Amino acid sequence: MVFFSFLIVAWVLLLAIILWDLIQKGQNKLYMFILIPASLLLTVTTYITVQGLLGYPTKNIKSKKFILISSAVKEPDWVYYWVVHDGDIDPIAYKVPYTEPEHEKQEKASEAMGEGEIIEGEFIEPEQASDGSNTKKGHLEFYKFDFSKKVPKG
Repeated sequence: MVFFSFLIVAWVLLLAIILWDLIQKGQNKLYMFILIPASLLLTVTTYITVQGLLGYPTKNIKSKKFILISSAVKEPDWVYYWVVHDGDIDPIAYKVPYTEPEHEKQEKASEAMGEGEIIEGEFIEPEQASDGSNTKKGHLEFYKFDFSKKVPKG
């Protein structure tokens, strides 16, 4: 995170020096009026893009089934889940706002994984919520992997 902050500060300083030089010389007003908004737009898009490239956890949960790889809790802020979705090769990290019920789900899933169970899950839309939660964004639901449905009989 420190490197990311340094990168943004360095980018803003470099851009400020270039723009200051451009404004001081003031040779071509049209060029200046195009370059200043373009540089501001480039700074914002760079900030957003670099965050995505660094691999930080996302809040945008796919609505596909997944297998839980690992999870962690950072009280009182976030619950983190590392999952692999059906059909995907690479894992993805999600961060979910911390709540007591979410923490309990994470602990149950971690305990089951510690006992050797494979935990599957899916994102449940708010109208499908089976636990009676009043979340507007839906929630993650976990269940044990059913070998009889996925693994063919020998």
